[in-house]
Amino acid sequence: MKKRLMLIMMISLLLNGCVHREILDDLNIETAKGYDLIDKDIIEGTALFPRYLSDKSTENVTLSAKASSTRGVLGKLERRSQQPLVRGSLEVVLIGEKFAQRGVIDIADALQRDASIGSRVYLTIVKGNAKELLNGQYGRRGNAIFISNLLNHNIKFRDVPETNLHMFLFAHFQQGQTSFLPMIRQIDDENVEIAGIALFNEERVVAEIPDEQMFFFKLLVDKYSEGSHIVRLKNEKQSEDDIEVSITSLRSKHDIEVISYDFPAKVDININVKGIIREYTGEKLTPQKVDEAQKKMEVDIEKKCNEMIKMFQEKKIDPIGIGQRQKHGVRGFDFKKWYAQYPEADIKVHAEVQIVESGTVE
Repeated sequence: MKKRLMLIMMISLLLNGCVHREILDDLNIETAKGYDLIDKDIIEGTALFPRYLSDKSTENVTLSAKASSTRGVLGKLERRSQQPLVRGSLEVVLIGEKFAQRGVIDIADALQRDASIGSRVYLTIVKGNAKELLNGQYGRRGNAIFISNLLNHNIKFRDVPETNLHMFLFAHFQQGQTSFLPMIRQIDDENVEIAGIALFNEERVVAEIPDEQMFFFKLLVDKYSEGSHIVRLKNEKQSEDDIEVSITSLRSKHDIEVISYDFPAKVDININVKGIIREYTGEKLTPQKVDEAQKKMEVDIEKKCNEMIKMFQEKKIDPIGIGQRQKHGVRGFDFKKWYAQYPEADIKVHAEVQIVESGTVE
């Protein structure tokens, strides 16, 4: 019995000696990374890692290096870091807009091949320079947490469609749909905001959805479970400003219906929206005004979404995934024929808005 106990203890000591111990204070734990295109063939990578101070605030520390490839950047960053760089806590990866116009798939592919990086890390495009944005000071919990929370909040409660590294790569590699990513910009050294949506053709950014049009884009590609939108109605009194109707607690869904597969294909996109009136700047909110707000919102959705789809067709991009929808409805679907006829396809958006609650109506 004693011999068996001694044997177990010796094996335990040997196994314990094989484990590589890492102390958190002796690591540079990357929470964000940025990539910028400096010259035609020169990439600048910036690693952000937090340094926790005695007052429980966080100091943002950055380390930058230039090379001709992302792997070369990683090697230089390692050589310049006094402690090992660890990427297991990566929250966001920022790509400068010049880099995004050249192509981002090498970065995304390298991220997915790193087993220490989760597939739900946020990938976003920076209006401007990623390094400059990472060198700001946003909040007390660190820049990476701030940017991650900014994106998460706007996905759940505002106008950014759901997105992450996994979803971007899934859309990129499948036929019949093109990918998109949120865009952010630095306002000043302490503030960042959502700037729009970057639209891709293959791996390059070819168009943008400005921030004021993001509401309509999300209706087309995602669904609302929260959110709000303001509808403006004409005021009968010409001397006064237009009436604003704030519709909140939005719920939405969209359905793609292929009416005809023959050339040119005919596709209807039906958008259903439900919401509650929370604010009304007019004198009295009557049932007639509620109906007017519903109709005005339907007209706005149809007009803006149809304009957006025309732009998609001109750019030969399909962030909605209409090609994917057709594939599931036609046996032996030929994507080459679909891509050829997509710019001429008859695609129409039809909206139905229902205001389910409006407070006290006179």
